[in-house]
Amino acid sequence: MSFRIEEKILINKYQLSEFKEYLVSKGVEQLYNTRKINNLYFDNTQFQMYNDSIEGCLPRKKIRLRNYTDQKSFLEIKISSTEGRFKTSNEISEEKTHHMKNVGFFDKDYGPCKAVLYVEYFRSYYKFNDIRITIDKDINYFSKDRKFLGIDRNQIIELKAPIQKNLNELLRDFPIPRSRFSKYTNGLEKLLEH
Repeated sequence: MSFRIEEKILINKYQLSEFKEYLVSKGVEQLYNTRKINNLYFDNTQFQMYNDSIEGCLPRKKIRLRNYTDQKSFLEIKISSTEGRFKTSNEISEEKTHHMKNVGFFDKDYGPCKAVLYVEYFRSYYKFNDIRITIDKDINYFSKDRKFLGIDRNQIIELKAPIQKNLNELLRDFPIPRSRFSKYTNGLEKLLEH
């Protein structure tokens, strides 16, 4: 398990080209072509993962099925703890993906969890020294039965760095205010409004 620092920056679509120009000026390299990501989030009947996220409880986790443009599916578990954040990601078979979508997933901390929310978006990947930068745009939210719930006006920049990274250096390289943001909590709030 490898802990890391994760910081989020929210910008609007009009600031996106300015931010990309800033990346070019710093000599940031693009790692991969932009690709579409489709996440299916799970939670228990009390929405405990959502509530833990809102309250900022530690430790907490998010469980999701992630599917990329190439159609491979991954079971991802993101854990936030006092030591930092880390993620496990394991490719799973089409049969197991189908089973999870229909039956759910049992988690040792949260118990039986069912599919709750789809989140789709486009992600671009960059690297600057030991910092990985992702930009998520066109974030769309859907219920588990694929009913459209809304689109997010924000573009999300994530800075991911090794846990030993000097935070002052990270702020110097990217002097933009940080924000709390969770696609899952935002999407679930849209779901609960319907």
